[in-house]
Amino acid sequence: MNSDFNSIGQKPKKINFGEVFNESWNLFSKVVGIGALAVAIFGIASIVVSQVLGAITGLNYVQKEFQEQISGISDPDLLILEVQNFYMDNMNPFITTSLLTSLIMILAFPLAGGFMLVCREADKNGAVNIGTLFEGFKPQYWGRLIVLGLIYFIISKIAFIFFVIPGIYVWVAAAIACPFVMFTNLSGIDALKASFKMVNQNWFTVFQVLLVASIIGLVGYLLCLVGRLVSYPFVLISIYMLYKHMIGFENQDISKIGEE
Repeated sequence: MNSDFNSIGQKPKKINFGEVFNESWNLFSKVVGIGALAVAIFGIASIVVSQVLGAITGLNYVQKEFQEQISGISDPDLLILEVQNFYMDNMNPFITTSLLTSLIMILAFPLAGGFMLVCREADKNGAVNIGTLFEGFKPQYWGRLIVLGLIYFIISKIAFIFFVIPGIYVWVAAAIACPFVMFTNLSGIDALKASFKMVNQNWFTVFQVLLVASIIGLVGYLLCLVGRLVSYPFVLISIYMLYKHMIGFENQDISKIGEE
């Protein structure tokens, strides 16, 4: 296993969109159930955190009060004015709740990391253990994944503030940072650096893979809740396959992954 950023090869393997997509699709049927469980856990956690923060900031109360206030308004112009005034008067609670709720994304990294190991198990052995999904919460992964999540959260927010294109670039370039943490001993910071270094040499192909995978996830989201649970894991499976095709595993023993 790699334990040093400098030990990461100078050139990743060139990847082919068709190969990555086809292998991702084949793996999908083996891990979709556990992937759906991961999405469900994250979704429930997001709702709970949002409600708790809304209660702390008072946003839940003012939203309920506002809904009662506008329930009898039929004039569209007056309704728009009331909505504008409501958001202006409660700007701080909205911003605070929204920002803190978005931080729940960081807790998705241990789940996503565990799912990377699930993908590896299924890909290598053809069978999976549901307990593997929670491996990312173990000490050898947890700290590095949280650091990675925090740094990615800050960088991506700054990038999207400047413009959409920098935000998209960061989203693509950071794609395989999570697998780097799970399959090597790199720190969160070095994993992000390694991801940028490797993806930049295959950036457009990685973008294509992530775009198509995201569209599949979006279609599932639009269809129904079950569709989202089933389709969104395909994005994570694609990320695993991108790492496999660009970096590879050589003769790594999955039971040793993450150990010093």
